[in-house]
Amino acid sequence: MCHCVVGAMTVSDSSMLYIHCPFLSQYKNSKIFTTNEVFAWYVKQRRCPMARRAPCRLAISSRFVEQEEQLERNKRVENFAVRTELLETDSSENLKGFIKTRGCLTPDVSFVFWWSGDIYSLIENEPSRHLFEFEGFNIGRMKRVDGGWRLLTRELAVYKDPKTHKILDQWKNPFTEEVCEVVHVLNDPVNQEFLLKGPRGSFKAPIVRNGSDIFWHAEIFLKYPSPLKREMFPEGIQNDEYQSAELFQFYTKEEDLKRADCPYSPSQFSWVRIGQWLPFMKMGDQSGRLLYHCRGKRLEKGYGDLSEQIRTFVERYHPQYMDAPSNYSTPNETSWTYFKKLLSRRGFPRADGTRAHETDCEAPGLVSKNDSKSLKLFTLEQLNEFDGSDPNKPIYISIRGKVFDVTKGRKHYRKGETYHNLVGREASRAFLTGDLSESGLSDESVDLDNLTEEQRLDLEHWLEYFQSEYPQVGFLENWQSPFSGRRK
Repeated sequence: MCHCVVGAMTVSDSSMLYIHCPFLSQYKNSKIFTTNEVFAWYVKQRRCPMARRAPCRLAISSRFVEQEEQLERNKRVENFAVRTELLETDSSENLKGFIKTRGCLTPDVSFVFWWSGDIYSLIENEPSRHLFEFEGFNIGRMKRVDGGWRLLTRELAVYKDPKTHKILDQWKNPFTEEVCEVVHVLNDPVNQEFLLKGPRGSFKAPIVRNGSDIFWHAEIFLKYPSPLKREMFPEGIQNDEYQSAELFQFYTKEEDLKRADCPYSPSQFSWVRIGQWLPFMKMGDQSGRLLYHCRGKRLEKGYGDLSEQIRTFVERYHPQYMDAPSNYSTPNETSWTYFKKLLSRRGFPRADGTRAHETDCEAPGLVSKNDSKSLKLFTLEQLNEFDGSDPNKPIYISIRGKVFDVTKGRKHYRKGETYHNLVGREASRAFLTGDLSESGLSDESVDLDNLTEEQRLDLEHWLEYFQSEYPQVGFLENWQSPFSGRRK
């Protein structure tokens, strides 16, 4: 195990010291410190609880700093302007304009689109009812690929009482009078690929102009075999085919698309969906549809611009939605596939009142050797089972609610090794403090909002490290903060 090492050097051409720690970050995330700050930094890094292949190093070369600064200047002068006069005729400009509106022309920059709206019933010969208020967001980033872009996102949305505006845990169905457990939208991933030359020909997103306003629109009509069959859950599934209509419009200004200095264009959007009853509503035997009517926009400050109500819900129960995905994966999650996973854990109801489990569905917390990309939801008790004590089991660790398989580092994490205490638990607190004692691994809980900026950045660095080094296998259920974790 190597600790961070600072070499003794002298500086004659700069009062700033450039420090690079490959353990915490890549060059793009490195910081420049004053001389006094170096010593505090070094003392802190001596407590690094993880191994790295290379030691940290202190580079005091002003030439190196100048190179980094030049890279930043190059980014600033990159031309993000869209030739809007070519949007209808040139696929390249059309794609560039669409990405600037829907995403960002600088790869790996996180962005958030928020929406709010309402959901109504549509039943023939009956008046429509206002069933839910609906609020959510999509958090994403763009990745360049050969010939185009990939959009990596996950989305969360909640069903709320239209009168009290509170997020629902249970909902009394006005048609059946049954009280139903509400299953919110937790779709991860929701990824797309936009190529200049795709399977359907050259890229062309349709637009409409009105003066300086540009309207992008898409009408998507879905019809495919439902992943959740009626025989699996007859009380909640209308038929074996999923069918819906999704109608999107994105609005932006031509002058924003033309700006050369900004990689994104401020935008608003509207969304309408006509679809089937949601499975949790238990309306499988009732004809009719749901109508969604929503509107939203890009949030200038990203996640921090979401309402306190939404942020509290995310940080208490589903903290993974605070970040955009880093890796492209398929298939996409939907409300139907997510609900199927929940049923798989609980068991599908039989006519005799018992419950059956699909033979191809694993128990929660176990990962198939043939499907390492399958993400599972772990309770703390289930996570405890993968603490390196059993040589026949993989070794898992949770960082900010994300569970990683660190089995390839078994020699550092197995029972009896120095870092064994970190695994089989939520270890964010230990990584922030460097304290591997029992008190350092206690169950003390601190809200994310109470983290200092330095702690927040440190935790982001640790998360980036594990994402780059180890496969993610799941999430920790009901994870509330980086200071939670319990060993049984």
